[in-house]
Amino acid sequence: GTTTAQTVLTSLGINGSVSSSMPQNPISIKQKIAMEVAKRTESKNQFDVVSNGGDPMIPTVAGILSTASYQTKVILAGGTQMAAVLAFSRITGYNKDNVALATTSYVTDDKSANLVEMIKQIDEIPIFSVRLALGNSKIDGLRSFAKGFVKEGVGAGGATLAAMLKIGITADQLLELTEKQYREIISQ
Repeated sequence: GTTTAQTVLTSLGINGSVSSSMPQNPISIKQKIAMEVAKRTESKNQFDVVSNGGDPMIPTVAGILSTASYQTKVILAGGTQMAAVLAFSRITGYNKDNVALATTSYVTDDKSANLVEMIKQIDEIPIFSVRLALGNSKIDGLRSFAKGFVKEGVGAGGATLAAMLKIGITADQLLELTEKQYREIISQ
């Protein structure tokens, strides 16, 4: 997902480095792929750009954003891929006053990437960075997030922000519930 997002962002003229699901971000490989796809894509039409090197999720979510943002508040839940959605959405249109992006601090703190700067090149929207307590987990797999593995996934930052705003849950409380759920799943 991050490599296709890099490809779309580069092809649409957004400069920057995307995050990675691994602690050692292979950014030079991603940028090389993105540049090769950009050269191969003769058209600057955003649909052609996504067709040649993107993910079908990008125009799909952009279409949802284009309608939903004129009716209600929308949180783009995710990191790098949502930057690509926002860049693509410049052609479908959206109400920027109703749009924000939420991701985890593991993405925004990633020294090998610059999500915030890329978003600023696209538009001025609020960016929420949710600090999770996964580094304090008793479970190795959950602690891995804090060590640079995965960083975001299935809208973790947006889902966490929604839970924090809706029910007032803290990162520590969420960690406790996550560990409980994890143990229940593993014990089956």
